[in-house]
Formats: sequence, C-alpha cells, structure tokens
Amino acid sequence: MSKLCLGLVALTALIPLGASAGVAVGDLPENTVWYLHADLEAMRSGDAGTTVYQWFEDEVVVELKDEIGIDIGEEVDSVTAFSDSEDGTIIIVSGPVTKPTQEKLLALAATKGPVDPREFDGKTYYFFGDEEEIDDNGSDFFEDLEDAVFVSFAIDGKILVTGTDRQMRGLLDNKGKVAGTGSHDGALLILSANKTLVQAGINTDGIVDAGDGDDWESNIVRNTEQAALLMADESGQLAIEAQLMSTDPKMAEAIGGIVNGLIALQAFNSELGPELQSLIRNTRVEVLENILSINMVIDPELVVTVLGD
Repeated sequence: MSKLCLGLVALTALIPLGASAGVAVGDLPENTVWYLHADLEAMRSGDAGTTVYQWFEDEVVVELKDEIGIDIGEEVDSVTAFSDSEDGTIIIVSGPVTKPTQEKLLALAATKGPVDPREFDGKTYYFFGDEEEIDDNGSDFFEDLEDAVFVSFAIDGKILVTGTDRQMRGLLDNKGKVAGTGSHDGALLILSANKTLVQAGINTDGIVDAGDGDDWESNIVRNTEQAALLMADESGQLAIEAQLMSTDPKMAEAIGGIVNGLIALQAFNSELGPELQSLIRNTRVEVLENILSINMVIDPELVVTVLGD
C-alpha cells in the first residue's frame, strides 16, 4: 500500500511544476496538512493521461504485480490520501477490488506480524502492528502507517486505511466517506478541472528549512503558507497548474519575479533541447494578491521523458 501511494506521490512531485470530480474543499477535514488524489481510471481512459499512466504502470504497477501478485491496474480506479494534524493519515482506494486480492493483502500482512480483526457496527476491520507505536502526527507523508495501521474492506468498492482506530470507525460509520468541513479560514488550496488526473496540496508550516536561509529556495519555502498542484487532461495535452500562497502580496510579487527570472535564464539554454525550451517559454506566471500561479500546457510524451530522467 505504501509503495502504491509513494508511486503516486512521485507522479505528482516529479512533474516540473470522461470527467472526474477529484477532491473538493468540502472533502477534507479542517485541520488537513496535506492531500493527494490520483484518478487512475481517468488516466487510463483519457487522451493525455494514457501516456503518463503507461509510465506509472511500468514503474509501479508491474513491480507490485511481480512482488505480491496483485494487479492494481485492474482493481484500482482512484487513490485519495490525506493527513490531518491530529489523527494522521487516511488512504481511500476505490475500485473493483476482488475477494482474492483482499485475502492476499491480509496474508501478506500476516507474514509481518499478528492480524487483529475487529468489529464496528457490524463491519470488520483489521489492525496490524503495535498500538503503542500509533503515531497521530500528521505532518509526515505516510510515516505514521509504518508501525501501526488499520485496514478495512467492509465498504464495497473501497479499501480504507487509517492511522488510528478513531479514523477507521468514522469512515465505516460514514460509508467510506470523509466528513469534510467545507470552506473555512485556512482551508488548503484545492485546484480542479473538468478532467482532473492528479491533485495535491500541502500546508507548508510542517516543512523544516534545513538550509542556512540565504538561498532563494529557502526564502520561497519560508514565505509560502500553502502550495497546490493540478494535472488535468486538456484536449490531448497535459495542463499543469501550481499555486503558492505567500505570506503577503509583496512576497508573492517577489517570488513571481524570481520565477520569471529563472524562466528567462533557461528559455534559451541549448542544453535543454527545443521541447523543454518551448515549454519554458510558454509557461505563464501570474500574481493575484498573495497567490502566485504557474500554468503550462505540455505534451504528455515530454512529461514521461522528464519522469524517466
């Protein structure tokens, strides 16, 4: 499960900066620290997404099938993961997950230690690990699931994975849906489009600046409150949008100037090749108050090339 999610994180993080609903503001709790949503079915059935999905299949799906005998390409349609600052990580895998696959997952878990079956309102879920190791800190990506995790197949078409018993009971009580809080002060940025493939966002308060504070990268992190990324299918091309919410409008303008300057420096760098040069020249940077937006439309073949490098 962690390999699948880390593969999806790679799919979003390595990108340079049928319709799908994706994730909306009302789908997340008020204290969400980060979120990730990947619609694999939209990738498989779309125009631009098919090329990127083939990379994902080669890098993650095939390896999982070889290692554990489960073909997530056939049984997983989407993955939504997020973490709040109180209870830690939740992962919701949607798709036609078969009974044999469920049994394989439980058998694999049993090789690592005892499987503790539990019941809530007539629904079965399982605990793996040591309850003393339960970590309800939601600032780290999936790390709270390494030593203690709760899993359930009780909701048709879903695998539910949580870091705490309370989270699991809440999901089972709500038929596998997250009890979101809608729009509110401090809500995370969520970008959406008609044919959404990947969405991700983070509250950067949890990011530790390990640098000396003098380089531009450190300054951007230090003065950014939130960041969000979207990948969507747009007429056979991949539309990429990234947004940064800065601490104040002047800082957003300054960061926008830095990004435009870097784009200008690289636009005529012959070492990048004509495709990347064209992409850089067609990247749009806009600032509205304290929000910096970066937009580009890119050939999916170029994305796969970048991911492969």
